[in-house]
Amino acid sequence: MKTTLERQMAQYMQYLTDERQLSPHTKDAYERDIQSFVRHLSAEGIEQANEVLPVHLFHYVNWLRRQGRAASTITRHVAALRAFYRYLIREGEVSKDPTMDLEVPKSDPKQLTVLSVEQVGRLLEAPSLHTPQGIRDRAMLETLYGTGARVSELLDLNITDVNLQLGFVRCVMNRKERIVPLGEVAIEAIRLYLEKSREGLQSQSSGDQTQDGQALFLNRHGQRMTRQGFWKRLRTYAAQIPDMPELTLQMLRQTFAVHLLNNGADIRVVQELLGHADAATTQRYASIPEKPNMKEVYSSAHPRAKKNK
Repeated sequence: MKTTLERQMAQYMQYLTDERQLSPHTKDAYERDIQSFVRHLSAEGIEQANEVLPVHLFHYVNWLRRQGRAASTITRHVAALRAFYRYLIREGEVSKDPTMDLEVPKSDPKQLTVLSVEQVGRLLEAPSLHTPQGIRDRAMLETLYGTGARVSELLDLNITDVNLQLGFVRCVMNRKERIVPLGEVAIEAIRLYLEKSREGLQSQSSGDQTQDGQALFLNRHGQRMTRQGFWKRLRTYAAQIPDMPELTLQMLRQTFAVHLLNNGADIRVVQELLGHADAATTQRYASIPEKPNMKEVYSSAHPRAKKNK
């Protein structure tokens, strides 16, 4: 039988899906963080949200610290709990917000790690073009580096979001849409995947699994590729390359931005390509010069915007 806190969390997850219309990846992140908090409270015998006091939250944050969690991770947990309690107050489930005075730990600035053009080339060319999975993986990596998309945006892509003729891809994050240019190399990789690989992957779906006919990138079950599945493939390819730094799912996105800027791209164009709401988020990459045409900057500055002749 669910506790009151578990019931309230389930209702909040439904609210995030139905009313906030968050992407599955964002909603799952909220759910993991709040579940962690609920389990911690349960171990202390607390089963109702209105029983939670600021001291319980302070203990939880200190517990996260003792677990070795990074300051950025703890900050994310706190943000999830604050959003949860705002919902509970609005719904009349609690009368006081215990997160009000909870201090967020300061994040230590991290050294930005990016790949060289040579390293990116070896990574993107690691998947074999002799298997349906390799063709798909090559297309995914080329799209990720070619657009600077978030991994969640890449995995959420539908076939209708890609226009190979005009060379654009439509990315959507939290109902915010942006159109990003596709370089010739990425276009060719996606076209090869659609012609030689996707149909084969789709036909491998077993009868008890529901296919996702709209999804651009499919796994071996004919379903939309998952974040975990993509991460496993990425690590496999990285392990094959000597002197490859430890990868993160954000590294190709960061590398995309730095490579554009190193080739003369305007930071405000890069801001638009990345979908940053605030220029300060992009400003860590470079200073802001005069803004030229986005399509022209992309074509001239991105290392894989055009195929080698």
